[in-house]
Amino acid sequence: MLITKIEGENNMANAKILVVDDDKLSLTLMTDILKTEGYTVYPFDNGSSILEMVYLIKPSAILLDIILPGIDGFEICKMLKGDIQTEDIPIIMITGRTHSSDVKKALELGAFDYIKKPIDEVELAARVKSVLRYNEYQEKLKAMAIKDGLTGLYNHTFLIEILEKEIRKHEKKSSSISFAMIDIDHFKKINDVYGHLFGDKVLKGLSDILSESVANFGIAGRYGGEEFGIIFTNSDKEGLCNLCEKLRKNVQDNEFQIGNDKVKITISIGACFKEDVKDLKSDEIIRQADEALYKAKSSGRNKVEIV
Repeated sequence: MLITKIEGENNMANAKILVVDDDKLSLTLMTDILKTEGYTVYPFDNGSSILEMVYLIKPSAILLDIILPGIDGFEICKMLKGDIQTEDIPIIMITGRTHSSDVKKALELGAFDYIKKPIDEVELAARVKSVLRYNEYQEKLKAMAIKDGLTGLYNHTFLIEILEKEIRKHEKKSSSISFAMIDIDHFKKINDVYGHLFGDKVLKGLSDILSESVANFGIAGRYGGEEFGIIFTNSDKEGLCNLCEKLRKNVQDNEFQIGNDKVKITISIGACFKEDVKDLKSDEIIRQADEALYKAKSSGRNKVEIV
């Protein structure tokens, strides 16, 4: 899952707001109001590529008109709330309709709030600030439950939960899914030579590399100890191999500073690619990835093995 953290009023003013409305006048008005409040605003006049834009922008909140050409706001809201990477982004629906049934439907689909047209400047600013403040508190609570305290990545329990959800989602779409297990080579020696504080620094540094390397291609988590897991979706086997090799090389080329010493580490990666996910269990794909990891380590380490 991709989360935007907002801490305090000053940072709320730097939040990114995505606005979708095919009414050019309303779109311009909302954009100007939100920019005056200090937000970074991304205006769009249609929802055709909205999911792709949300992945790219990672907005703090979305203002979404119900009536749009092609795909309407209800369908977009449903899509966003049905995707694990976007489900937590708060949505404020915009409507010029007077029917309460429309508002009811929007809220049932997962929208946080709604604003009726014509747009009122004070109301818009207040509702956006309210949703950002609420989301800040929710993210803090959620982070405590799903994040690993040291690395900031998803913890073991939540990583498995995501994997199970992704398997079920890709089973419906008949598309592939992959899981990679990553282990730091000779991590015990690092702790023995440089101490556990430096070992923690290595774990945190590796986590940052993982996050940056797979930001648009996968979901990373700490599996346990010096082991990490990554869920890859929408990638063929060759693409998976390239991503894993790129990750391995990024780690190999990185240096960790301790005093006057520069320390390099390597990782071994075992990945399992599943083109057919029908009846697939999360423990089975993890088991096969773990076996591939064992093969990578036993054959010399600093390698990628894919099954």
